[in-house]
Amino acid sequence: MDLTSLRYFFEAARTGSIRQAAEHVHVAPSAVSRQIARLEHEFGAALLERRSNGVRLTPAGELLAKQLQLTVRDLKRVRGLIDELKGLKRGEVTLYCIEGLVDKYLPTVIKRFNERHPDITFTVMIASTDRIVEALVGDEADIGIALNSPNRPPIRVAGGWSEPIQVIVAPFHPLAQRRAVILSELAGYRAALPDSTFGIRRVVDRILSQHHTAPQMLLTTNSILMTTAIAREGIAYTLMPDFAVARDREAGLLVSIPIDDNDLEQAHIEFCTHEHRRLPAAAAEFLSFLIGEAQAPSTPKRARRVTLV
Repeated sequence: MDLTSLRYFFEAARTGSIRQAAEHVHVAPSAVSRQIARLEHEFGAALLERRSNGVRLTPAGELLAKQLQLTVRDLKRVRGLIDELKGLKRGEVTLYCIEGLVDKYLPTVIKRFNERHPDITFTVMIASTDRIVEALVGDEADIGIALNSPNRPPIRVAGGWSEPIQVIVAPFHPLAQRRAVILSELAGYRAALPDSTFGIRRVVDRILSQHHTAPQMLLTTNSILMTTAIAREGIAYTLMPDFAVARDREAGLLVSIPIDDNDLEQAHIEFCTHEHRRLPAAAAEFLSFLIGEAQAPSTPKRARRVTLV
């Protein structure tokens, strides 16, 4: 079977567009169409449905695309194993991460890791906790950094840390000068929170439910950036661990206020993998680095660090 045809089909399936697939493989769209038609002839089945706004996989196409995705991941894993055999420190790490860590924490960690291993590259996808779990189960990711991930086999938590949830407001918000707040006091103010696909929202909902408090919602969104942007405007508070707003807090754009409750559930930032898959050498090295960084005395003060086996 012609590998070129498989490659062109895979790109079309991944992008949902013949034109975008052609741009990625640097050929004319007509060449991609011809190769896919040849592949359909070999299988004796239609693989794509051509539509005015792109292409859609047929049931047969979905089967082939899934197999090709697994094949690509297997080839990357083999490449990592070969690099390991040759004693090389190059390779690629595919990482899915919650949005709250990408403004400051993750770039800093990657910078430090890059100083030791300059030839290891990264593909970083920003996703909700639910999507991170899906990516690990579907073998799309080597490592996931999630928040309060659901206890779901075959996900393994290799390490991480914990932080308290705090009230996040603008410096001119009525609550900004408070040294601490209790949850019942939030009832008089409007909230901006991520939707329920985010681990942080599920934590917040459990906390509020346990304290018989319902938020007065202004905004629900699928973006942590949007929640913090609304908080910066001073028209709503949000509830987050401090790491999610560290840069804005340091710049004086937001204020983190502790919640006065010693029994409050914390946010657990977790380094996750698929327990039945061996990580490529580069990904295993990075996971070890993440765990070490979480334990390091130089790490900014956390409420409670955790490292799991």
